[in-house]
Amino acid sequence: MNYYKKVLVTIPFQPDIIKGFHDYLDKLQEKNFEVIVDHRYRTLTEDELIEQLSGVYAHVVSLETVTEKVIQAADSLKVISRMGAGYDRVDVKAATRHGVAVTVTPGANAEPVAEYTVALMMSLARRITEIDRMSRRGIWKNYFGTSLSQKTLGIIGLGNIGKQVARYVSGFDMKILAYDKFKDEEYAEKYNIYYCSVDELVKKSDFITISVPLDATTRNLLGEREFNLLKPSAMLINCARGGIVDEVALFEALKDKRIAGAALDVFKEEPVNMDNPLLTLDNVIISTHTAGKTYEGRGKVIEMAFQNVVDVSENRAPKGIVNLEALD
Repeated sequence: MNYYKKVLVTIPFQPDIIKGFHDYLDKLQEKNFEVIVDHRYRTLTEDELIEQLSGVYAHVVSLETVTEKVIQAADSLKVISRMGAGYDRVDVKAATRHGVAVTVTPGANAEPVAEYTVALMMSLARRITEIDRMSRRGIWKNYFGTSLSQKTLGIIGLGNIGKQVARYVSGFDMKILAYDKFKDEEYAEKYNIYYCSVDELVKKSDFITISVPLDATTRNLLGEREFNLLKPSAMLINCARGGIVDEVALFEALKDKRIAGAALDVFKEEPVNMDNPLLTLDNVIISTHTAGKTYEGRGKVIEMAFQNVVDVSENRAPKGIVNLEALD
């Protein structure tokens, strides 16, 4: 078979663990793409990307930061297809200037992220990680936690993930508040969700989950001012992006017991710096940006990321297009 377009796939794990990966790969090759999977299975540096992207038509990317320098050096690049809903690691403006389409996979991993969000909320409320840790040290006693039932949940970002979180907690009979720039009134009415401002949400919520993208409008969305509005019993769960929460302000609020606890799957700097003071607190659950990592969910993400490449190559606007103007 004569291949005519190269696709580079960079993933930080062995693809064999993902059900259907090779089937998705075969479908790309049936479209006459030459698929190159980087076998280092880790996040590549800027220099490594530049070396690998020569002559590549599409880059299916996971955790790499795609800078303007990388885009300029990639002489044949036409598609940056991110595996995930966020695109803060891609210089979208530079990509647009160079005629490179940037795509994401909206909704593909909504279920795994929402599951993990609720799991962290329950673990935080019932002190599961703390109980496990103390029990292993022989400290066997009664540990009182907080019930989710009939509490108020504030969801910042009622998109695909936020909506799934709302559905998952419906059995707890929680009152649900939501903040989102784009309101789905029909959905809110169906699930008894009340839209409100960030200020009202943080004042009234017992639990707060975050599922908005990181951009100029959401960076440090929750800072010292907002933490001062929270109930002392409130708990924060962030499975979105680290930069949405001011980590210094969060540390001070947790240290001073102005809020009860936090569960963090994301940080401003990843891997998290071991000097980060949040790691010293007992009322924080630390996780490794793993909310979307299930075998089933990752398969859906990869399938959509590959399809986005095909759509661009066949002059169709992908479902996950970020910069539509780059297709002109």
